[in-house]
Amino acid sequence: MAELPPRKNATPTKLTKLLISPLQVLLQMGFPKHRAEKALAATGYRNVQLASDWLLAHVNDPTLDDQQPREYLLYLCPAGYLQSQLQEFWARSVRECGRNGAHEFLPHVTLVPPFKVPDSSVPSIVSLLERITEHESHPIPELRLETYISQNFMGFFLNQDSAEVIKVMASRFARELAQINVAAEAHTQALHLTLAYNFPSGQFSTLEYLVRALNPNNGYSHWQLRLYSRDIRLSGKKVYKVVFPHVPRETDELELLLGDFVYVDPEACNNSIDGWIEGISWLTGCSGFLPKNYVEKTAESDAWTLHKSVELNPSADDLDEIDGISASSDQARRLLSQVSPELGSNSGKSSPTVRQEISPPRGVAVRPTELSKCTENYVNSDLDMAGLSPVVERPLAFKQGPRRLFIVRHGERVDFTFGTWIPYCFDESGKYVRKDLNMPLSVPKRQGSPESFFKDCPLTILGETQAGLLGQALRSAGESNKIQHVYCSPSLRSLQTCQNILKGLEIEQSIPISLEPGLFEWLAWYQDSMPQFLTPSEMLDAGFRLREQHQYFIDFSELCDRRESAEQYYMRSHYVTQCALRCTEHIGGDVLLIGHASTLDACSRQLVGGLPRSAQELSRIVHRIPYCSLAAVQQQQQQQCPEEPADDSAEEIGSKPRWKLIEPPVPPMTYSANLRFDWQTLLP
Repeated sequence: MAELPPRKNATPTKLTKLLISPLQVLLQMGFPKHRAEKALAATGYRNVQLASDWLLAHVNDPTLDDQQPREYLLYLCPAGYLQSQLQEFWARSVRECGRNGAHEFLPHVTLVPPFKVPDSSVPSIVSLLERITEHESHPIPELRLETYISQNFMGFFLNQDSAEVIKVMASRFARELAQINVAAEAHTQALHLTLAYNFPSGQFSTLEYLVRALNPNNGYSHWQLRLYSRDIRLSGKKVYKVVFPHVPRETDELELLLGDFVYVDPEACNNSIDGWIEGISWLTGCSGFLPKNYVEKTAESDAWTLHKSVELNPSADDLDEIDGISASSDQARRLLSQVSPELGSNSGKSSPTVRQEISPPRGVAVRPTELSKCTENYVNSDLDMAGLSPVVERPLAFKQGPRRLFIVRHGERVDFTFGTWIPYCFDESGKYVRKDLNMPLSVPKRQGSPESFFKDCPLTILGETQAGLLGQALRSAGESNKIQHVYCSPSLRSLQTCQNILKGLEIEQSIPISLEPGLFEWLAWYQDSMPQFLTPSEMLDAGFRLREQHQYFIDFSELCDRRESAEQYYMRSHYVTQCALRCTEHIGGDVLLIGHASTLDACSRQLVGGLPRSAQELSRIVHRIPYCSLAAVQQQQQQQCPEEPADDSAEEIGSKPRWKLIEPPVPPMTYSANLRFDWQTLLP
């Protein structure tokens, strides 16, 4: 038999596809090379999806084809406990004294001031930074900070030993940049972290008090080298964040979307006589006029891109104790005593004022600051479970192990699939007419129909199928007898998702749905008005089986502040998660939360020891969570110190269980877009 001749161009295998760079993928998609490199640089070379999304968003950007490079900066940034302290200091100094020059940037020590890098050279400088830190021959001593206060400047200076080693590293980075034709100079003056400058003299005493309350050398902090970049058009501009959306009415107006930032000339802002200013959108690169009261000042660094973060000599013990939330009660008291002696004592006394001034390390249960009138009832870490309705116990048909928390986003929604669907699908009498096979067979009867569906739409048929498939997969993975408690957002799409998941699990008749308003998504996305949810009676009429006598953790009336910050949203979600876990722990079993894209992160992040994300980070992460995504969090073995005293404070602070994100028990769900078919395409 004749042998096959060798193939000249072999078909790419899965492995070779994985080895293709993001730039090559974008080029294969048809994007010009200079645009692809610009998009990858602007998104920090995260992935192809973000870069392609950036290109589509910037399709009308007049500078899209300009060869102007971005500006890059190398910073030394605190992490851990010091970062938490500085974040609280930043927030309180703004609240009590207003903004000053330090609030333009995140807390940092400048190592290499702004330098320009061609978009094609970005991977090279990232690799260079990694190589320098990996082969650093000089041991980096513990970074010690010295407080400095004057009438026009307040900050921390690095001690001489620490500063010299860091300077050597920064100088080497700048020298090697020159070898790839990038001009940069390392910072040669005294290394310092600025806390306040350019402030009125009347604010000196307040700022001094706040600065002296900081403890920069507590031994529970670590440092990171971070490489940032910024749009060259930011030079001389101020950054404002969008707080209200705006749809342009004239051709010279700029569209405003929540999560976007706007670059504004400070003189134009100050000299505006009609309340309108000209700005450049961070999200689209387009410029135009916008209402000044629709944006508010924020840090310039909020609009930067992080390219690389490298840890400097992290202490494994410190990371385990703080980030891992494994500190014993004695350790926790020592940490608290650094904030206030009263907090570290066994007297049971508290100091609310000091607790609001300084943020504690992660893993130490201290009441956070008040966030708003609507959230002040649920920001406390000390949950009072006496007012919560008990969960009726039912027999457990499995061997009980570590508890798990499953968090699911709803399935495909009608409005995002079909756009303006209500005028198309409801006749003059308000009767629903199905116009596509992917539209629901029917919709629930409700007050205010069909307008009430505008902000509370149903799932598509595909969305219901997605939820059913997820439920079936969980049942195949043996989860039917392990999931004992189900909590759901009041949105119609979440309820329908929950119902179909329970059907797939074949437990819809045994486990009712606990309706929980607090699981609704970020209220800032509903600036004009809140959705009109189905009433409980309408939910029952629609076939949803709700748990009777369930007392809401957060009532509908508390969803009132539509200017809810990202931090407030994370606090609300974390409170609901804690309540769900605490009021079911006497029964055991796994807990299922059904909500929105942001729910997966908001309900898990603080549970595993993370800090609330910024509005910008939240807006970015929700785009990476597709329909019916599943997150899983597992309770870790509880650790207790043998000499731990048996009192209430020790139990509260030192012996709380740890939780950890784990790989879900079922694989993810992937599907492709399907264009709408028009039969007239086949006409001759």
